Parts: sequence; C-alpha cells; structure tokens
Amino acid sequence: MARIDVKGDIITNDYGWIYELFEWDCIYPKKVMDIIEASAPDEPLDVYINSGGGIVSAGQEIYSTLLSHKKRVNIHIEGLAASAASIIAMAGPSEISPVGMVMIHNVSGGAHGDYHAMEKSAEVLKQYNAALCAAYCAKTGKKLDAMLTLMDRETWLTADQAVKMGFVDRIMETKPEQMVASEFGIRLTQADIERAMDIKAKREAKANEDRSRKESIMSDLDKYGV
Repeated sequence: MARIDVKGDIITNDYGWIYELFEWDCIYPKKVMDIIEASAPDEPLDVYINSGGGIVSAGQEIYSTLLSHKKRVNIHIEGLAASAASIIAMAGPSEISPVGMVMIHNVSGGAHGDYHAMEKSAEVLKQYNAALCAAYCAKTGKKLDAMLTLMDRETWLTADQAVKMGFVDRIMETKPEQMVASEFGIRLTQADIERAMDIKAKREAKANEDRSRKESIMSDLDKYGV
C-alpha cells in the first residue's frame, strides 16, 4: 500500500520546502507524484484526509493526478475534508470516519484595481466554482445547479449526510479517531516566507563556511605533507 497523507494545508510546490522546514503538515502536487512514482506498479494508493483545504489550484492538480492515474485510489476521510480537501476526496472510492465531516463552499480570492477588475475577479471566481463543481457532480451524480447551491451556502455534512448525498461511499467500520482542530486556507504568511528565506540563507552560509574551513585544513595538511 502506498500511503498519501492529505493533512494540514494543501499548497503549491513552491511552498513545500518552507512547510517542511517548519515541520508543518502539508501536501502538494509534487509530493503526491513522488509517492506514486516510488510505489510498485500494482500497488494501490490509499489517501488519508484530515485537512481544512488550502490553495485551489494545488487541490485541482492533486485530484486530477489521482483521478487519471492507473493505480486504484482509495480515499479515507479520517477527520475533516473541507474546501480543496473535499475536491481530493472525490478522486476515488471512499469511506469516512463516523465523526468525520465534509465541507464545500465557494472559492474565495482577492482583487486590486477599478470596478472592471472587481467584476472580472467575480466572474473568475464563479468559473472556479463551476470547475470544482464538476468533481462533486461526477461523484454524487447530482446536477451542477444543485451543487452550486450547496457551495453558495457553505454546506457542512456529517458522515451520515455525506454518505446519503453521495459525496462518500460508506462509513468506516473501525473505531473513530480523535478530532483535531483545523484551520481554513493556508497558514503561510509573507513573514513566514521571509523567516524561511533567512533560515535557509544562514544554513547555506554556515555550510559554505564549514566547507571553506575544511578546504583550508586539507590545504595545510597537503602543504606540510601530512
């Protein structure tokens, strides 16, 4: 079994190293692909989800990767599958913990500029909603308008409701796992990025200093024929 943990924030590849530097839970498309490529050809993929979501484009890419891959994909919702994580949860046969939840809502974003820019941003967000709705419709068999209405209301579903509405196939028979707190969106701020870059620069400087010291010692040893 190849295990993929969708825990914490769903982020783009560019932010992966920062989250891993801080030891924050995260998942990103390249990490998923690396796990798939490292697994045996006939090995199924088991995806364990407990995430409040994150960056929409990253969630779309992970969903598409799982959906299009030849391996069998099994989805296990251990806690929360919300926002972008709920899209990933639609990528295969699924089960949910008795205490698990699914949440779907409209895509959010920001814009700068005049009223034309604002109108354009609103239209793009609506198109994003329709694009993500395709995953819900494919899984549940429900029509687009019905799914868009649920997204517009920010709909929270218990395990029973998620199964009855077709978002999940069945409820787990195992013991329920402990619920944990979860944030929506990603926690990464500009200050975090700057802090990570500073840590990285210091580590690289120390590595270069250690390398120079080693080279100097080796040079002295050669000089004196040691």
